[in-house]
Amino acid sequence: MRRARLLAFFLDWLLCAGLADIAALAVTGVLWKWFPGWWPVIPWIWGAAAAAAVGAFLLRDATGGRARRWLALEAVDSDGRPPGVWGSVRRNLPLLVPGWNLVEIWPVFRRGDARRPSDRRTGIRIVAET
Repeated sequence: MRRARLLAFFLDWLLCAGLADIAALAVTGVLWKWFPGWWPVIPWIWGAAAAAAVGAFLLRDATGGRARRWLALEAVDSDGRPPGVWGSVRRNLPLLVPGWNLVEIWPVFRRGDARRPSDRRTGIRIVAET
């Protein structure tokens, strides 16, 4: 399970950041080529792309997790349902804090089925889909 959880994390990261970066790169290319007067807007486009990537990362578990579904895993709350928006934000916010993200991920490195500290606080667990 450890390998699947880590792969799901990196797939989610790639989806969130990659899609936002591709969109920002496309808009930047269009502005650069055909609208040189709009060049001062380019940093704002990349700022919006970064905010969209962070928002998508925080909300990645709201419906159980996209990449986890691909790997037959699911994020569920104590009632067995997807954690929802607030649960997803509370679960993923510590991963954005430098240093604390290492504390969060360490139990998963030690045991693949281990719960992260934020999982224990929020009552969320990662289970294999049946």
